[in-house]
Amino acid sequence: MLRSSIALAPLLCLSVASACSDDLSANSGTEGPDTSGVSATDTDPPGDTTTGEPTTGEAFEPIPARGGIVIDRVEANSGVAVMIGKDGGEVTGADRVGYLPARRDTLVRAYFKLPEGWTPREIEAQLQLSGGGVDKVYKNKILVENDSRDSDLKSTFSFGVKAEDIQPGLKYSITLWETAPGQEDSPEGDVPPQAPHTGAAFVGIENTVAKMRVVLVPVAYNYGECQATVDGAAVEAKFKSALFQQNALEELELTIHEPYAVEFDMTEYQGLSRLVSEMSQLRTAEGADPNVYYYGLFDNCGACIGSGSGTQAGCTVGLAADITGDSKSDASRRAAAGQMIGKPEETFVHEIGHTQGRRHIECPGGNSQGNDGTYPHANGIIGVWGFGIQDIRLRHPSTHSDYMSYCGSTWVSDWQWNATYQRIRTLSEWDLEGAPAPGSDGPGEGGLLLGAIDDGQEMWWTAPGSLPIDAPRSATHTVEFEFADGVAPVAAQVSVRPHGTTLNIVAPLPADFDRRQLQRLTLRAPEGTSEVAPTSVRWLHGPDRLKAAE
Repeated sequence: MLRSSIALAPLLCLSVASACSDDLSANSGTEGPDTSGVSATDTDPPGDTTTGEPTTGEAFEPIPARGGIVIDRVEANSGVAVMIGKDGGEVTGADRVGYLPARRDTLVRAYFKLPEGWTPREIEAQLQLSGGGVDKVYKNKILVENDSRDSDLKSTFSFGVKAEDIQPGLKYSITLWETAPGQEDSPEGDVPPQAPHTGAAFVGIENTVAKMRVVLVPVAYNYGECQATVDGAAVEAKFKSALFQQNALEELELTIHEPYAVEFDMTEYQGLSRLVSEMSQLRTAEGADPNVYYYGLFDNCGACIGSGSGTQAGCTVGLAADITGDSKSDASRRAAAGQMIGKPEETFVHEIGHTQGRRHIECPGGNSQGNDGTYPHANGIIGVWGFGIQDIRLRHPSTHSDYMSYCGSTWVSDWQWNATYQRIRTLSEWDLEGAPAPGSDGPGEGGLLLGAIDDGQEMWWTAPGSLPIDAPRSATHTVEFEFADGVAPVAAQVSVRPHGTTLNIVAPLPADFDRRQLQRLTLRAPEGTSEVAPTSVRWLHGPDRLKAAE
């Protein structure tokens, strides 16, 4: 299980420990911002802070910053930058680019502008947090020489706010203070050195639970000359961090499964497709809750999947069962698989993205299929500044592409962040209501028949669930259930797996299925008619079937 608080140590290097700066400088983002010299946070009020050298035998009493320094905007960033303050006022929800999840480590940045003739000196910013059960002051002291820059964390007043302080109803105010004598006679600015100019403003934290549950299934592969078992424990931290940082989560529960034996060819696309189908069956057979994702991770000794009988040029390193919907009946298709090649943690985030309902994002030279035409940023770029709350790295809005694209360095865009947050919130609510059994959200709870067909390879199984009445179905694909007492034709839902050619077939089982004598199954489709022997189907849709499967 991973909660946001685990990310606290590296994030607070921004505000409590300059000793972290040596490690951060190597991986801190586009311009390698240095965090040395960023001062500690505490809860002392401005008047209790003693800084500078005494000039008259008395300690210097801090005064509001002089000389016309202005806080022109404030951002909160727990993955994507969200402006929460501008020109001394509040940025309301309608003008914000993204959600701010509760109970998640969050970077707050105050950007400033300087007047002509500014005297470079140390200034302290104090972030006062109140409301939502929080009463806290964070402090950040930096040398102020030039206007703030997005690409440099040290050029802004940056606060690493703990997850425990990010609560619904939270308000903020930021004030700037002189830290040494010498500016007492300097003029005050036209506007106060604080944001907002008066009072406090809402941070805008969402009042919902945001949790994901993922089962990572290491594969024990044994085929031909390749014998390789993935060490789940060795990759756990990297996979957790990649998924957690790029999803609007407060908690990630990632479980490492026992190794799953595979003794078929995983150097061809058909083998990858088969593994995905088996992951779908595994999560069903194990009775996983409908909001749980399964991900098979395999090592085929580095073989490229895609040459020969592959579906496109290049190597296919991962595959998802489907671009999955947000109902409990889609549970069995919250399954995917990926290869231990390149950056497997990025493949993991991408394929889980498909099972969160996300399509590919077009980018120059990406050659992805099934792209989402509603993506708002040209060429697949992320569009806003991203920030890793665990690796403390900034991501440039125009040099990073959305993680559902095939281009370059990837991160989550504001658009993707918002879309997946909606899905996360929906699935999280099922835990709060006790996670009713799959299929309880629609009529006809007899179960679903699922098929995966590709190049002569067919796999059929059943799972709990139903198709909503308004779910789109194919006008040309029908499954005929032939019983001893008659034939029941059922229109099927049809899709093609991302990255491949596998045809997904989903058909609800007819009413009273378990009480009727099934003799034959027939798939009628434009591609031809296919007879399916009942003995070739893995029956997993009911509790008694689950026991039999074990």
